[in-house]
Amino acid sequence: MLLLCLNVNTLFAVESSITDTVADANLHLLDELVVKGSQRVVKLKGDGVQVKIAGTHLANTGTALELLGKMPFVTGYGSDIEVVGKGKPLIYINGRQVRDMSELDQLASTLIKSVDVVTNPGARYPSNVNAVIRITTKAPAGEGFSLNDRTTVGYKHYVYLFEQINFNWRKNGFDLFGMLNYENYRERPRVINASSRYLNSGTTQHQSSGRDFAKYPVYQGKLGLNYSKTTHNLGFYYDFSFKSSTITGNSLTDRYIDNLFAETLENSSSSSRHDRQHLISAYYSGDMGNWHLAVNFDALWQNNDRDNIENEISSAHETRDFTTVNDVSNRLFAVNAIASRNLWKGELRFGAEVSNIRRTDRYVSNADYITDSDIKIGETTSALFAETDQTFGALSVGVGLRGEYTDSKYWQFGQLSDDQSRKYHNLAPSTNLSFPIGNVSANLSYMRKTTRPAFEQLSSAVKYLDRYSYESGNPNLRPICRDYLSASASWKDLVVELEYYSTKNYFMWQTSEYPGKEGVTLLTMTNMPRFGTLGAYINYAPTFFRCWHPALMAGINAQYLKITHVGKILKLNKPLGIFRFNNAVHLPWDMWLNIDFNARTSGNGDNFYMKPYWQCDFGLYKSFANDAWSLKLQLNDVFSTWRQEIISYDTISEMAVKKIYDTRDLSLTIRYNFNSARSRYKGRGAGNSDKTRF
Repeated sequence: MLLLCLNVNTLFAVESSITDTVADANLHLLDELVVKGSQRVVKLKGDGVQVKIAGTHLANTGTALELLGKMPFVTGYGSDIEVVGKGKPLIYINGRQVRDMSELDQLASTLIKSVDVVTNPGARYPSNVNAVIRITTKAPAGEGFSLNDRTTVGYKHYVYLFEQINFNWRKNGFDLFGMLNYENYRERPRVINASSRYLNSGTTQHQSSGRDFAKYPVYQGKLGLNYSKTTHNLGFYYDFSFKSSTITGNSLTDRYIDNLFAETLENSSSSSRHDRQHLISAYYSGDMGNWHLAVNFDALWQNNDRDNIENEISSAHETRDFTTVNDVSNRLFAVNAIASRNLWKGELRFGAEVSNIRRTDRYVSNADYITDSDIKIGETTSALFAETDQTFGALSVGVGLRGEYTDSKYWQFGQLSDDQSRKYHNLAPSTNLSFPIGNVSANLSYMRKTTRPAFEQLSSAVKYLDRYSYESGNPNLRPICRDYLSASASWKDLVVELEYYSTKNYFMWQTSEYPGKEGVTLLTMTNMPRFGTLGAYINYAPTFFRCWHPALMAGINAQYLKITHVGKILKLNKPLGIFRFNNAVHLPWDMWLNIDFNARTSGNGDNFYMKPYWQCDFGLYKSFANDAWSLKLQLNDVFSTWRQEIISYDTISEMAVKKIYDTRDLSLTIRYNFNSARSRYKGRGAGNSDKTRF
C-alpha cells in the first residue's frame, strides 16, 4: 500500500510522478493508492459563507449544537447560538426550521454534509431575520430499518442523563420515522446584584445575593411519514414536547436610602412550570415542467402554565406571602409557498406566506398590591416576496424584495383596545453583488430588516418583582428597523467581513418611578432613538497542516449610542472584542483531540457595559466498527473561568449583575448506529418567525 499525505495544491504533480513510476516499473503491481489532501473548508458565497463538514475534522465534533459554536462568525455557549453583529439566527435543518434548540443536540455532527452561515438573508426569509444558519445533512442511502441511539452521562454538581432514540423504516419511496428524547437537567446559579436608583424621594441602593435550584426534565417525541416518487415529495410529522420545571430560590438584600441603611429583605420563592407543545407540519415539493414548487403548512399549539409562591420578610415592614399564576396559550396556523425556475442567466423565486396567531395571557394573584390582567392578542400576517440571482461571467448579482402586512388586535378583559391594536406595513429590500479581484473573492450587500416586539414585550400586565420593583411590557412599542451594509472577501483560507448598520426604535428596558408609590420603580421596555454600529470580523482556518487543524476567529463591534442617564448624556461607545482559537488534533489510533479557547473583551453592547471573560474546553473523540459506535469525552470550562458580569444603565438607574453558573461540565456521550439512515423530510416549515416570538 502506498500512502501519500500531501497538500491538494501538489496533487497533480504527485499524480504525474506516480504515472512515470508505474511506466518505468510496469512489471510491478500497485495494489492500492490512497492520496490524502487538505481541502478548503470555508467558502465565501453571495449571502454568507459555506463550511464543508463531511470528510473534514469538523465531522468529529459531537453534536450539531457543538458544531455551530465552531462556525465562522458564530459564537455559542450552551444552547445560545449567535451570529456576530446579527444576534440569534433562524436555523434550518434540510430546509425545516429548528423550533427547539434541543434538536441541534440530537443531531450528530457525523451526519452533517455542510453548514451555511447566511449573514445577508434575502427576501425569501421573514423581514425580522437578520441571520440564518442552514444545516444540510448527508443524503440517506439504503432501505429497511435503522436505529440511532445517543446516551450522554455528565457531571456538574450532580449527575445528569440525556437519552435519545431515532428510528427509521424506508421501503419503495415510503419513509416512516420517529424520535423519543429524554433529558434530566439542573442548574444552581448564583446571582450578585448592586443597584442604584435615583428617585425624587432620594437615592436608593440595593445590594443583594441569591441562589436558585432548578430542575428541567424534558420529554419529547416525534412521528412522521414521507413519500417520494420521481420528482414529487410529500410528507408530514407530529411533534410533542412536555417540559416541566421546578425552581426554588432565596435571596438576601440590604437596602439603603441616601447611603443610610434602611432595611434588610429576605426572599424565598418556589415556582413550577408546565410547558406543552403540539406541532403538526406538512409539506409538498415537486417539479411541474420548468417550475419547482414547494408548499409548507404548520399548526402549532402551546400551553405554558406557571405557579409561583413568594415569601418576603422585611426588617422594617410587614411580611408578605402571596401567590401568582400566569397561564399563557399560543395557537398558530401558517402556510407558505415558493415557486422557482431558471430564468435568463440565473434563477427566479417568488412566493407568499400567511400566518394567523391567537394568544391569551392571564396573570392573577391573591395580593391586592399586584394587578391582575387578562390579555388576548389576535394577529394575521401576509407576505409576498420575489428574488432573483443572475450570473454574468465572473459577476453575480442578487436582488430581492419582500412586503409584509400585519393586522394585530389587542383585548384586555375581553374588551377590544383600539389604541393598542396595530397595523404594520413594511418593505424589506435586499441586494448583493459578488465579483473577483485577482485571487480574492469579494461581496457587497445591503438589506433592510424589521423586528416586531415579542408578545410578552407588548403585554400591559404589571408583574411583581419585589417589594420595590415591578415590570411591565409596552403595547405601544414600535418595530425595530435596521439597515445593513456589508462587504466581505476571501483569499485562500482567510475570510474577512466588514459591516455597518443603522438601528431605529431599538427595544430597551427603562426604569421609571411607579405612579402613586413612593420609592417603588417600574421597569418598562421603550423605543430608543436611531444609532449606528460598526463591525469587523476575520476567520482564518489554514489547511496546510497534516494532523493539526487550527481555526482562528476575531472580531470587534463598536456602537455609537448615547442615552440620558441621571440627567446627563452617557456615551456607550466602548468597542467590544471577541476572540476564538479552536484546535483539532488527529492522534494515533484515529482519535481526535479538540482544544478550544474563546474570550471576550470588556465593552458596550446596547445599554450594557460587559466585563471580559475567557474559557477553555477539551474534547476527545473516537469511533469504532466503521462508525457504528462512537465515544465523546468532553470537559467544558476546564478552569471554571466563565462569568457573566454586566452593568446596565437607563434613565434613573444603574445595576451591576454577576451571574455564576456551574459551567465546568464533564460528560461522556455514547452513540450507536444500526443500519444508519435519516429521514427524507424536506419541509421548510411555515410561520417560522412567528414561532420565535412565542
